Amino acid sequence: MSLPSMAVGATANAKTTITIPPHPARRYTQPGGATVNRVLTATRSMIATALLSTGLIAATTLAAVPQAQASAQVFPRLAAFDWARTQAGKPYEYGGTGPNGYDCSGLVYAAYRHAGITLPRTTEEMLASSKLGRTNSPNPGELAFFGSGHVEFVTYVSHLTFGALRSGTVMGWHTWYPGSGWQPTVYLYVKGAH
Repeated sequence: MSLPSMAVGATANAKTTITIPPHPARRYTQPGGATVNRVLTATRSMIATALLSTGLIAATTLAAVPQAQASAQVFPRLAAFDWARTQAGKPYEYGGTGPNGYDCSGLVYAAYRHAGITLPRTTEEMLASSKLGRTNSPNPGELAFFGSGHVEFVTYVSHLTFGALRSGTVMGWHTWYPGSGWQPTVYLYVKGAH
């Protein structure tokens, strides 16, 4: 989506409010100022995600946003999420675990495997696994399950997930609305990924 063009001297009438949630990396400090770099990188990502959710930028624009690599080194869940985002634009493929296409659980499986953690392959197996625990306060990189048949990554923005939606779509960002009938039914974290 591109921004509307405006004539020289024209003024924008619409205002958009974007809320960027605080990034958990603020709590961590390392010698040499690594904490500052971590927060700045994560903030760029959060701003890009917020702009996407409001329709001010297109999903392809997000590929140019620096990823939170320092945070990912601290949390495998962020390494998995960062890697999953590099797959944006690839097609949904039923039963796919990459590299050319994925289904919802295939993307989660491949992303966490890339981060050094092996999860069960399907959503049903993930839900039954002792490798996952329930959370009421999900963090980016944790998992949002929509019933027992669909899973996506929690992002930095409320009501926005990332994953493989269904046949005919590509890996990308998905907005859901509370009370709409299409929203996460449970959030799970991956044990050992914090």
